[in-house]
Amino acid sequence: LPRICNHCVNPGCVAACPAGAIYKRGEDGIVLVSQEKCRAWRMCISGCPYKKVYFNWSTGKSEKCILCFPRLESGQAPACFHSCVGRIRYLGVLLYDADRIEDAARAGDKDLVTAQRAMIQDPFDPQVIEAAKANGISDEMIDAAQNSPVYKFVMRWQLALPLHPEFRTLPMLFYVPPMLPVIASIKQGNYDIAGLNDAGLAPMLSSLQRARMPLRYMASLFAAGNEAQVEAVYRKLIAVRVYMRSHKVGDVPEAEVQEALSQGKTTPEEAEAIFRLTSLPTYEERFVVPPLAREGAIEQTQDPFTHKQEAGFGFRQAPERRW
Repeated sequence: LPRICNHCVNPGCVAACPAGAIYKRGEDGIVLVSQEKCRAWRMCISGCPYKKVYFNWSTGKSEKCILCFPRLESGQAPACFHSCVGRIRYLGVLLYDADRIEDAARAGDKDLVTAQRAMIQDPFDPQVIEAAKANGISDEMIDAAQNSPVYKFVMRWQLALPLHPEFRTLPMLFYVPPMLPVIASIKQGNYDIAGLNDAGLAPMLSSLQRARMPLRYMASLFAAGNEAQVEAVYRKLIAVRVYMRSHKVGDVPEAEVQEALSQGKTTPEEAEAIFRLTSLPTYEERFVVPPLAREGAIEQTQDPFTHKQEAGFGFRQAPERRW
């Protein structure tokens, strides 16, 4: 898995820092380490269950992924998202109810994923829009939340799951469990698919019962051991695979396609939408970066023009360790 910070809603590193150097930005939820306040306690390293914080022994400061916030503030995607060869990373806005954070963190292991989804709000709900505007969220941010690919994966399709939710930090990076390739071999020049003659095409494509990656292991990664949550995700992914094969190749009986869609609790329209966003997305569909208006957050404590003159080049003196 990528060593990128999860930018949790309930970050363990923020709670562990004795100097109060780590904070979560209110305008975009990015967790950052203040290089001026950090006093090298290194509690953040042990406090982060994902081990995403590192200690720089040359400067005596803790460092971590900053989600490339200078790029986000200028409307660009983070570097690791932009350079991903597989184009499997998506960036978008999620609106959540801060009053439900404690309830979501206190939920039982089997209910953690459901509780975290309940914390995330529907950006199309008029009441949510009204409450968001009352709390200072701009119309552009709400529009970005409505077009967010992350909202589709997490809430609408419920395909993406948080990494190790049992830590109860409520991570805001979500993962779609991987699909294994179809088992096949070449015999006498023929492409032979394992189990094709025995169980039909759709069960072979599913391979859920005979998966080489145990379902229990995937559940321990993404659902705190709740196998039903992960199985529901795989059923929907299998339905998309079977439906698209029948649509493109045409060698799957219609009865098996309908059975796969029924087991995955999805529709042909939803399967087509999932395929489009996972296989054929444009740059604008993968990365929906709202105008963050950083100057609005700065002007609460300092004149933005003064800040622009004073900041931007980092520290003007080289950091020195006091040996």
